[in-house]
Amino acid sequence: MTALLTLGTADAALRGELTAAIVSKGYGPKPPLLATVLAAGFSDRIVGALESGGFLEVVAWIEQACERYAPRRQVISMLEAACTIARPILRSRADLRAAVDDLATLEHALGRAIERYAQHDMRSTDAGLEDIEGAMAGFLARLDNADPASAEHSRAVGLWCKRIARRLALDDDECTFAARSGLLHDVGKTMTPKEILQAPRGLTDQEWNVMREHTQIGAAMIREVPLLRPFTSAARWHHERLDGKGYPDKLAAREIPLHVRIVTVADCFNAMIGRRPYRLPMSPSAALEQLVTHRGTQFDPMIVEAMSDVVERAD
Repeated sequence: MTALLTLGTADAALRGELTAAIVSKGYGPKPPLLATVLAAGFSDRIVGALESGGFLEVVAWIEQACERYAPRRQVISMLEAACTIARPILRSRADLRAAVDDLATLEHALGRAIERYAQHDMRSTDAGLEDIEGAMAGFLARLDNADPASAEHSRAVGLWCKRIARRLALDDDECTFAARSGLLHDVGKTMTPKEILQAPRGLTDQEWNVMREHTQIGAAMIREVPLLRPFTSAARWHHERLDGKGYPDKLAAREIPLHVRIVTVADCFNAMIGRRPYRLPMSPSAALEQLVTHRGTQFDPMIVEAMSDVVERAD
């Protein structure tokens, strides 16, 4: 791995790239040497973690860095710059090229961090929290009215999401975000005809096409409420698959955000153990077997493993 921290002996081009990256990410026209050293250290840490397969650890470390150093926005700028520098290093090594996908997800996490800290004052007030909870309650009430079974399912998915997130050692904010994503993932079903939602049989191809529209409808509904916009991705993408064969956008692998991949596993598991008019519920162990069978194609293996641990601990 390139010794980025050895700035005294690093070539001028590398120092120039670091400085340019930091400036481009909003630090300022003349970043101090400390900023350059920190960005270099962050880049070393990122490459090292991806090299060892410790992707979740580096995401957690980034969150800790955002909390530890001040001012927060400047630290996030340095982390973004570190990603910019890490990318060509990863691409230059054949054994690490696959980690570029992890880096893209890491950059998404940074984007979430920027958004979260930008809204920190609003979210830290009781009024802001009440507004978010009130908006969510409004959507769930509409879902309750449209189809009580779907609303009950969404509440259960929210609980599973929180447990999975905790098992993945995500911080409290991310656990709450995952839980809320699970709660809101199916709000688009408020616009799905009841005869389809409550059909006493399997759906026809035409009915399935109508049912699938709930992802785009739900995303559009959530997008209309500014406080809830961060949850748009869960509503739209919870039926995407790792192999790119899902819907509506055919995203693949790390294109699907972590919290959405959590919702996907929780959603499918809870659907399988739930009762349907046309089939009996699966046992939790049978549902887990289905998740394991389709890990790596439909589901994220890491999240399937976390789900298995959560279910085993609940028994």
